[in-house]
Amino acid sequence: MDERPLSLQVYEAIKKDIVSLKYPPGSYLRERELAESLGVSRTPVREAIQRLSQEFWIISGDGKKMQVRPVTVADVREIIQIRNIIEFSAIDWLVSEGEPRVVAGQLDSILNEMKKTTEQYVFTSLDLSSHSLIIKSMQNERLARFWAKIQEEVVRMGLMALRGEYRFEEVIHEHEILVNALWNKDAEEVRAAMKNHLEKSFASLLAHLDIPEGSENCRSNNNTGK
Repeated sequence: MDERPLSLQVYEAIKKDIVSLKYPPGSYLRERELAESLGVSRTPVREAIQRLSQEFWIISGDGKKMQVRPVTVADVREIIQIRNIIEFSAIDWLVSEGEPRVVAGQLDSILNEMKKTTEQYVFTSLDLSSHSLIIKSMQNERLARFWAKIQEEVVRMGLMALRGEYRFEEVIHEHEILVNALWNKDAEEVRAAMKNHLEKSFASLLAHLDIPEGSENCRSNNNTGK
């Protein structure tokens, strides 16, 4: 029996539906409809919405209607910058100071699970768990806590980038290259594999956003690893 406060359970349920794209960016939510779908009163929904608004997942509006915050080019740019800084530092440390073959074996196990699923949310969560594993290998608790704070945003963007079965196959192939590079302990090969994977993921994400005029330079300026 879940003994957590009801408002927390409602908050987590709504946020999961936002992250999983059940409620896609830009869509509208209504307090009454959320309460009915979750089988609760409006009070815990109202409390959950307040927290989600404070965390910038939702934009509150008039008449009990809220909008799921759209994902903009600026959002993508910021996530690209953060992931470049963190993930390239992590793989550099892993190859020079860590145990790349141990991590390669762990990544290979995750990769096998990725190959078994066709469910986008599960696939994307496994993909991100691979990246989290590399970051956690640094054993930097503060960095791990920071990464945990943005993981849900990364998962949502990952789902937006994952369009069609072709991207499933591409991601699996990109991960295979990364695993092999780590096994070989080749720093340049590892960097190239990570750069290729991130660049393709970001390109797929940008391709599925409505890019405003004048923002095309975002594409050319977002080369990873530079």
